[in-house]
Amino acid sequence: MSEPTTLRLLLFRLGPLVCAVPAGLVREVIPADPPVRIPGAAAAVAGLVNVRGTLLIVVDGRRAAGLPDSGHPAESVLIVDRGDRTVGLSVDLVEDLIEVGVESLVAGAAMPGAEPWLVRAVGEHAGLVFAVLDTEALFAQLG
Repeated sequence: MSEPTTLRLLLFRLGPLVCAVPAGLVREVIPADPPVRIPGAAAAVAGLVNVRGTLLIVVDGRRAAGLPDSGHPAESVLIVDRGDRTVGLSVDLVEDLIEVGVESLVAGAAMPGAEPWLVRAVGEHAGLVFAVLDTEALFAQLG
């Protein structure tokens, strides 16, 4: 079986950064409600939210990416499947759902303002330069 030539990505903002994750990992996008803080949780964990009767751990996208707090609450939460676990990722703004050619992504490229260990590739779409995030590295902070 041949490798796919295109990749569907969900674009979103974390502070000044435009980021992307594979759309297949995102189950849904919900409005961000204030999470309930979990005592003793990792610094990147914003807390818990109730999603239709299920408690969901939400990771603060800005903190997890090493970005300063903007002082504004996140607008949305991406509900992301991590194999046997579902986790929320708070983001400032969901930009778009796009499809890009795999060959247009530059693997291992640096993105100003983004932690190098977090960036799998860099791409461009409609004038926006974005970083494809390594979701495993991002969520590894959960422990």
